[in-house]
Amino acid sequence: MEHFVIYGDFNCPFSALASSRADRLVRAATATVDWRAVEHDPDIPPPGIDVVGDVAVEIDREIDQVRELVAAGEPFELHRPAVRSNTHAAVDAYAAAEPGRRATLRAELFDACWRRGETLDAGLLAGLGCEPSPSSSEVVATWRDEWLGTGRPIVPLMVLPDGYVSRGLGALSRLADLLGT
Repeated sequence: MEHFVIYGDFNCPFSALASSRADRLVRAATATVDWRAVEHDPDIPPPGIDVVGDVAVEIDREIDQVRELVAAGEPFELHRPAVRSNTHAAVDAYAAAEPGRRATLRAELFDACWRRGETLDAGLLAGLGCEPSPSSSEVVATWRDEWLGTGRPIVPLMVLPDGYVSRGLGALSRLADLLGT
């Protein structure tokens, strides 16, 4: 069984697809995945950015691109959120979660953002039972440093067992190939 490290951000529709595919690989027992949440756009203000005008056009374009990557019959759904969330708190909460709970929490966060259009804010995180811990900032910093150290940090980013780094659309294609889709 192969082991992959995947970096992604909860407000990225490409990362949402990578997460869905990673979960399918794990359920099929063909791979293990260490998902590391990173904040790929820390300039988004804490309340987020309303998805209107140019922001809506950009997100719609990204959603259309992701939909083109979804194979026939592949279980995946996206909707435009009302707000492009700042994911700092979500990344902290994810890092603070017990490792055995992270896959479920990751799916819940992507679902909240991309299926239900919710803002990834303190209220949502509290509703999911998330609380940052002092040690989570160390985990977040380590993940971020490793991600930045890949040379071209984009999301999603997948590190293969041999250390090869697959980025963006390449990572999504590799995950699809591993699933046979």
